[in-house]
Amino acid sequence: MKIKHIFFFITAAMLYACQGGSTIEGDRYFEQKNYKKAIEAYNEYLKLHPRHVKTIYNRGRCYQELGEYDKALEDFNKVVKLDPKNKHALLSIGQEMYRRGNYKMTKFYCENVLERDPNDAMAHYLLARAYHKSGSLRDALQHYNKASNIDPTFGEVYYHRSAIKFLMKQKKAACADLQKAVNLKVEGAKKAYQKNCR
Repeated sequence: MKIKHIFFFITAAMLYACQGGSTIEGDRYFEQKNYKKAIEAYNEYLKLHPRHVKTIYNRGRCYQELGEYDKALEDFNKVVKLDPKNKHALLSIGQEMYRRGNYKMTKFYCENVLERDPNDAMAHYLLARAYHKSGSLRDALQHYNKASNIDPTFGEVYYHRSAIKFLMKQKKAACADLQKAVNLKVEGAKKAYQKNCR
């Protein structure tokens, strides 16, 4: 399962529009998945407004979509310097830390987001994944549970939570989670269900 697709799909929903007409062109290109053109439009605006947080963040998202992760991280860090409580940038940095396998820093950034918004399903999910990868299964399960309670349609939560339930010898509960993941069309869930639950 390609975890980056989950992150990009969810964070794309977090892309927040800029006020006024100044960066509408960049936002339009982003929606069309023309990320290079969007970056050009954002760069033009940033020449006149170099501290415009939303534009810097949106440019970082474009870099992320293009796989230019160092540039994306640079932009997200700029946002945090300008606006230390910006949960979108904090969460995006957490995602990048997870992608790089730095689970300690993933936890740090996700916990920062949750201090500001305890009901952020994505932050709970990412935190669960970091705990899961670190072998802290009970902590992972706790955050998977919180993520699923906040957003019952978050299919990847069920998919990954099922792995912990299998390890805990809770096959019935694990298969119920996999079935939910199948119903929500999570990549790999159907194959996992057929292998483990029939």
